Amino acid sequence: MRYEIVAEAYRDLESASARLALIDRLAALFEQTPTEQLPTVALLCQGAIAPDFAGIDLGIAGRMAARAVAAAAGVAVAQVLSLARETGDLGLAAERSLAGTGDRPASLLVNDVFHTLHEVAEAAGPGSQGRKLSLFGGLLERATPLEARYLVRTATANLRLGIGTATILDGLAQVYAGGRRARPTLERAYNICSDIGLVAATVAAGGLEAVEGITVRAGNPVRPMLAQRSSTPAEVLERLGGSCAAEYKYDGIRVQVHRTPDEPMELYTRRLERMAWQFPDVVALLDEGLRAREVILEGEVVAFDPTSGELRPFHEVMYRRRKHGIAEAVAEVPVSLFCFDLLSLDGEDLTRLPYPQRRERLEAVITPSARLRLATAELVDDVDRLEAAFERAVADGCEGLLCKSLAPTAGYQAGARGWLWVKLKRDYRTELTDTLDLVVVGALHGRGRRTGTYGALLLAAYDPETDTFQTVSRCGTGFSDADLAGLPARLAAAARDAPPSRVDAGGVADVWFEPQLVMEVVAAELTPSPNHTAGRGKMDAGAGLALRFPRFTGRWRDDKAPEDATTTDELVQLYHAARRTKVTE
Repeated sequence: MRYEIVAEAYRDLESASARLALIDRLAALFEQTPTEQLPTVALLCQGAIAPDFAGIDLGIAGRMAARAVAAAAGVAVAQVLSLARETGDLGLAAERSLAGTGDRPASLLVNDVFHTLHEVAEAAGPGSQGRKLSLFGGLLERATPLEARYLVRTATANLRLGIGTATILDGLAQVYAGGRRARPTLERAYNICSDIGLVAATVAAGGLEAVEGITVRAGNPVRPMLAQRSSTPAEVLERLGGSCAAEYKYDGIRVQVHRTPDEPMELYTRRLERMAWQFPDVVALLDEGLRAREVILEGEVVAFDPTSGELRPFHEVMYRRRKHGIAEAVAEVPVSLFCFDLLSLDGEDLTRLPYPQRRERLEAVITPSARLRLATAELVDDVDRLEAAFERAVADGCEGLLCKSLAPTAGYQAGARGWLWVKLKRDYRTELTDTLDLVVVGALHGRGRRTGTYGALLLAAYDPETDTFQTVSRCGTGFSDADLAGLPARLAAAARDAPPSRVDAGGVADVWFEPQLVMEVVAAELTPSPNHTAGRGKMDAGAGLALRFPRFTGRWRDDKAPEDATTTDELVQLYHAARRTKVTE
């Protein structure tokens, strides 16, 4: 299969905006793709050459890519970089640079590109930078200008097609599973294996029935189940059928532990990043206290004070997320692991079991110690007992409770946010002081003492129904001087001149950003707004929702993917809950 076919599809996807048009164009690409190459093309459409959890990094920064473009086009590196500044995109700079080299036949094959990029990623040790440059430059020397645009974007992790995984799954369902109505089945399979290539290969080979046979497997991280939020214990119990497991909600880093008989133990973040190397003490705790040869379990890594035994806040455990000085960080910030769910045991997929059975199996495989414990949980069936459990959790240093359904149908819904798990946090009594995790999609240039940086950021919530990010607020308060100074560099790679196709923009911005960075904010309340798009169509008179007096809490949620941000449905629920509270008062 010629890579030109993929590049032309990318071009069409980049220029389209309607979701159905995006799905149809992806479906057309998949129909053109030989079955044996479908996993490769599906991965490339994610801008990847391997699943996220593989931890493969091409190691090609912008300047190295510019050097490769310059060599292939026979121009100076400075000229390529100047074009990149002019267009705001190194991929477009590559396309324009190679346009002056005369007509080139489309000779690159998809497999050539895929295998060469893997060789680039594998280059390590002395001389590796030269090897990477030679390999990548070799691709560009054979590429057409259009192909060069997307080779550079893929290599620098900046594909910019305006599609998410949900759209890719829709395209696969349309071609191989009888239509988009089959998307939920493909989505569940993807959520429990986190490998779009595996899903693509399976549906192409055996259709929907084969996809339904994909199960959880140790070594492939499961996309985490997410919780809704509620404002009162009474509403929690009403949502969960009158009773629930009230489990402590710890203020730490959520991890997924994978042990297999043949590989070293691995810990994954909720973004599926490998992190065992940053937490060797947690691995040691599990090696000693985990009674299972093959297992997938979830827990929360929490900083604690070894003298008092008290739990410490989130920012202290985030200190452990570092590249260097690991031994020193282990000594400076001790941590505990609180285990709360079991997804697989010795090859058995437990995700379809109800929570009480998973908890029972979890208790059987953990030998608790001072630093390896089960999450505190109790069964409650009335408001007073839930209120008391909540107060104990807060007194013990937790954010609140995660209330879990006891229903026999309450399996583990990988990658989904539903009413089987409900957050009840310490701020539930106030109108809106619970934190929100919102995605940066734009910025306004600063004035006065903020000249040279951004004065405010445009924030959005995620709408999983449309796979878009809908704006809800501008936020310019709560930033330290250091935060403000670092904003341009932190956001540079995501900057765009126009709203990205997945951003449903309300309001204006001086700079737009691909949805990549998640930040935590608090606000006074939610109000209807004609200027913002979050929840539009679910509110009266077609209005969206806006935050009043938003403030950055100081927490960048690097542990969360943009799709893990607060959803538009959550905002609508919070708004209506606050209105009911006002009527009651």
